[in-house]
Amino acid sequence: MGLFRSLYDFFMPRYCKVCGERLTVGEEHVCMGCYARMPFIEWDGQGELSPAERILAAEPGFVRAASVMQYEKESNYRKIIYHLKYHGHPDVGVWLSEIGAQRLNDKGFFEGIDLIVPVPLSKRKRRHRGYNQCSYVAFGIRKVTGLPVFEDILTRERGKSRQAGLGRFQRWKNASGLYNVARPECLNGKHLLLVDDVMTTGATLCSVMSAIHESVPDAKVSVFTLAIAGQ
Repeated sequence: MGLFRSLYDFFMPRYCKVCGERLTVGEEHVCMGCYARMPFIEWDGQGELSPAERILAAEPGFVRAASVMQYEKESNYRKIIYHLKYHGHPDVGVWLSEIGAQRLNDKGFFEGIDLIVPVPLSKRKRRHRGYNQCSYVAFGIRKVTGLPVFEDILTRERGKSRQAGLGRFQRWKNASGLYNVARPECLNGKHLLLVDDVMTTGATLCSVMSAIHESVPDAKVSVFTLAIAGQ
């Protein structure tokens, strides 16, 4: 396998999605130097709330939330998310969420959770992109936890405008009422893990959680995101 990878890398070189340097055998998506400086966020479930929890704590049915890393527009680490969302590399989502899930699993983050539900894309955006990046984030978590992934529980209508680039108020207004629960019977009495790629203002996740609470009041919701914007 090592020889095959060496030959493959020679003819089909891979490059770090952060700094652009050529990857070597044993490196995946990110070189060792960039990985050592990854802006990981620690979660211990004790004492002070995580950045994501501070945003979502007041939502009905909310239990806990964690993000894998910090997202800053001026940081080269944002390129990891760009590759996932815009450059056709959904495998980056599996890789990073698997790392995050391994870090959280030892701390009991997934205890009591019954299923994983990715935040859906609109049909138009799904056709354009070819995949829902949040589903790949969910698949990475499944590899670590064994929890089932349900991709058809939630649906999303086409929004008035894309969320990227909008201000805080516009994001909340645009996300309001976009999401529906297509299969509420799957969530009765369940504790679900809602999965998204990046949390900025929390508008999207709060809108989804509101839709879940309206359809299934007894459902509990925890949240996992790959990244969270600076708070």
